[in-house]
Amino acid sequence: MARWHDVAQALRDAITTGQYPPGSKIPKEEELEAQFGVSRTTVRRAVAQLTTEGLLLPVRRGGTTVRTQPERQTLPLDTRAYRDELGYYFSQTVQPWRALQPPTVTEGPCPPDVAPLLGLAVGDPVVIRDRIMGNPATGRVMQLATSYLPGDLAAGTVLAQPGTGPGGIYDRMENDLGWGTLDWEGVITARSATADEARLLDLAPGTPVLCVTRMTIATAGDAEGRVVEANITRRDASLFEVRYPITRAE
Repeated sequence: MARWHDVAQALRDAITTGQYPPGSKIPKEEELEAQFGVSRTTVRRAVAQLTTEGLLLPVRRGGTTVRTQPERQTLPLDTRAYRDELGYYFSQTVQPWRALQPPTVTEGPCPPDVAPLLGLAVGDPVVIRDRIMGNPATGRVMQLATSYLPGDLAAGTVLAQPGTGPGGIYDRMENDLGWGTLDWEGVITARSATADEARLLDLAPGTPVLCVTRMTIATAGDAEGRVVEANITRRDASLFEVRYPITRAE
């Protein structure tokens, strides 16, 4: 193993055993060099690894501290679609959140990870709707939501407008475009955050995003049977956990 692995493991052990409790500072670089008999480069590589793991938090001009792990909020694994005065929503936890700014609507090529969900080829035109959701009282961003809609169905329609009226895009699909009573299917994944996601969600270094992808399926009209939207929400994975009951099989 590379020497920085040994340094990282020793610091990791010290953190997990409480030698360096949350909020405390680890020794300075020169002190770690002397303690482990290694170079400055080796120390920095070890600290960078633990920062990526979410154990350490560099503070500008303040050294490096042990990251305080935030209390997680539970997201029950909910398979129901709800409705309130604003339209459909898909989790009781996020129901109080609101758009913190008007949605951004653009048209562009379908990304590689979204194309299979929509039954499109990579690069096919899609309408992209971005929303920043959060606590309306504090203004804190809690969720980033991006909807991808097939361009052949959505371009030039109300779905490509920033404001889609009462009930949002789902009411337009069901009531105005004739796509029947919508069905949905969901997938939960996680990945590294992009630079923009880290900035908007104010993520600590190394924190991944929890991704909940929801596919909207039309049941009637010219889009019958098609996935008419792939909605991908991203949340700070250090703040949320997905919880579900486990039952015995017959």
